[in-house]
Amino acid sequence: MRFHLTYGLSVTIFCIAISSWAEQARAQDKLAPAASAVVEDVYALRWETGLLIGGVVSTGMRRWNWGSSATFHTSQEGWFGMNTASGGADKLGHAMSSYAITNILSEQLLREGRSAQQAALASMLIADVVMTGIEFFDGYSVEYGWSNEDLLMGWLGSGLAYWRQTTPGMREKLDFRLEYQPSGYKKFTPLGDYAGQKYVVALKLSGFKNLQDSPLRFLELQTGYYTRGFSLEEQAKGLEPSRQGFVGIGVNLSELLLGRRESAESTAKRAGRLFFEHLQLPLTATRVE
Repeated sequence: MRFHLTYGLSVTIFCIAISSWAEQARAQDKLAPAASAVVEDVYALRWETGLLIGGVVSTGMRRWNWGSSATFHTSQEGWFGMNTASGGADKLGHAMSSYAITNILSEQLLREGRSAQQAALASMLIADVVMTGIEFFDGYSVEYGWSNEDLLMGWLGSGLAYWRQTTPGMREKLDFRLEYQPSGYKKFTPLGDYAGQKYVVALKLSGFKNLQDSPLRFLELQTGYYTRGFSLEEQAKGLEPSRQGFVGIGVNLSELLLGRRESAESTAKRAGRLFFEHLQLPLTATRVE
């Protein structure tokens, strides 16, 4: 019951606050045109953002033990070294989270007619606020603590999404994805089960004009990174910590199943593209490590 109340209250408080802020800004007419446009775009995403914040707060209290520390503390976690908790897989998880938040919110604004730059800017700002808030409340968790590394990777992820959205043709060429197969060491937790994760950067050949009518448009070049053996459960099985990079060739499932992107598409088709832009299905690529 506590978590349901927390979730509901956080969503309600956020939506009331953002509505009041936007209404006051419009009434006072004191904002510059560019800032006013950002306010309008953030306001347009108030319900989506409220649901996001509610989910984050509920997860933070239930799984990350927010509030378990009476005092604020920081943690120096490191980056991708062998002496870190997961070899950097958690850092890529922060980047992926903010990257996905930015893209998903941006898609909603694009559907409502905003320009790519307008949509990406407002969505990036929301993602950065959410990721900063996560770090702040991590500072009141005994297990975690405020991490500069996590915060910077979160900002990097939203920045990557902004750059990809606002650079002409880049969305058609480049994806950053999470591939996940449950490791068996934990429950189904795609962002927490590092032993089942692989992070993939895909260069889609369909994004190049001279290949758009060629069979090569169904292929993509991939590179990526993953870690194994860092968890206590893996080490209990005798696995040694390792970091692995890879390159490969994969199938562009978005191009294969949904075809070339059109200016006006159904909600289902947009959702399908978002899915394939962020999630790499296992067994759809051949790789060399």
